[in-house]
Amino acid sequence: MIIPSIDLMGGQAVQLRQGAERVIDGGDPFAWLERFAVVGEVSVIDLDAALGQGDNAALIAELVRRAPCRVGGGIRDLAAARRWLDLGATKVILGTAATPELCGQLPRDRVIAAVDARDGRVVDRGWTRDTGVAVEAQIEALRPYVGGFLVTQVEREGGLGGLDREFFERMRRAADGRRLTAAGGATGAEEIAELDAQG
Repeated sequence: MIIPSIDLMGGQAVQLRQGAERVIDGGDPFAWLERFAVVGEVSVIDLDAALGQGDNAALIAELVRRAPCRVGGGIRDLAAARRWLDLGATKVILGTAATPELCGQLPRDRVIAAVDARDGRVVDRGWTRDTGVAVEAQIEALRPYVGGFLVTQVEREGGLGGLDREFFERMRRAADGRRLTAAGGATGAEEIAELDAQG
């Protein structure tokens, strides 16, 4: 299974390498949604909201109306998470705000915890701060409260350098039956098929 992703900045689809360098200006997100929605659910991430520099909420609300979308980026409290679910998001993706307390107040099957990893540890603040928390420990702490995880291997994100299969196998074991979405470095269908076969 593949989950296409549309990252938004300033109302446009973009691709950032390792969360910093803009490598693609993709333009109109509606054109991407039309292309991507043929495979099913699309992930829509509000990078502006995540970075605290505005938001793309009106645009995302329209995207959610047009196709099944997971929504993430800057969702930091219960009211925001519920708002996106009420607007039709199939799931909400919670990053550093994902805590057992917050996730426990939402329908588990509609919550994905985003765990951003660099060198095996969780990073936050736009992937700039090492929290010192092991990725596996974060997954284990949140596992009872979420339906799945989005794990991004930051050092490979946007670089098309290949997936770290061993890393994602460890993450799959830590997720222990919860759905795991792997991000960071995928180069093609063969790698995606291999991850899919691993679950």
